[in-house]
Amino acid sequence: MMGYTMGHCPRILVCEHDHSVRQQLYRKFQATGFWVDTAATAGEALARLEQRRFDAMTISLVLSDQDSLTFIQDLRTLAIELPVLVTSIRATRGTLPPAMAAALGEELGLDDGPEPEWVRKAADQARIIFAVKTACQQAPERRPRILHLEPDGFSAGLVNAALGKHTDLRQVRAPQHLDDALCQGPYDFVLFNPLFEDDMGEALLHRVASVYPRTPIVLHTQYQLRHDEPDLWPLDHDMSPAGFGLIQALRNLVLHGAELPQRAHA
Repeated sequence: MMGYTMGHCPRILVCEHDHSVRQQLYRKFQATGFWVDTAATAGEALARLEQRRFDAMTISLVLSDQDSLTFIQDLRTLAIELPVLVTSIRATRGTLPPAMAAALGEELGLDDGPEPEWVRKAADQARIIFAVKTACQQAPERRPRILHLEPDGFSAGLVNAALGKHTDLRQVRAPQHLDDALCQGPYDFVLFNPLFEDDMGEALLHRVASVYPRTPIVLHTQYQLRHDEPDLWPLDHDMSPAGFGLIQALRNLVLHGAELPQRAHA
């Protein structure tokens, strides 16, 4: 693969709680030239990271033993540093559970109704917002710094309403504003919706990873596993061919993280 040192095959750790998704990711990543190890829990992932060096890690937003963002913060405490991509992957589009929809609606001050438009639009993003908020509340001694790249005004409003009071949140809705936001860093993590128009999502990812290769990137959209596609794409990709493939995103992270030292906890 272009961009890698000759003779070096990038080693990727896939931490995914769902067995079927984990196995499919293993096969897809391996077919595109990665060495792949897998873990089902944060505990298993930590054991793998202590044993060997990885060029990058993908980690499921939801894990059985610990939320992924708190786990990433723990890795920093242990001085284990590598590019990390936080993902939400499923085979089909889901709907927002009623209890979660009610909680989110109450917190954001939104009107009730029989499946209003905001419920449908927020269904694929609400879990990510809640996971980020939960992780932020694990560090009460300071306000986490978040860079949020989001082209959609509605989604940007949801994130600001849910996280604005708990974090130092810097939002970017247009590509021309990214460099100014990067100058305000560093950030604890990047919340990134790849669905920018004109194929700008990959260029923005490339820019963020080049400036902050150690900063975890949380993909703020769900990706879909399809047997007829070599890469994984956002669920809305068929209707609006924007964003970037998950494997291509991983290649970007590996490229920019190639010179990073990784120190494992003894």
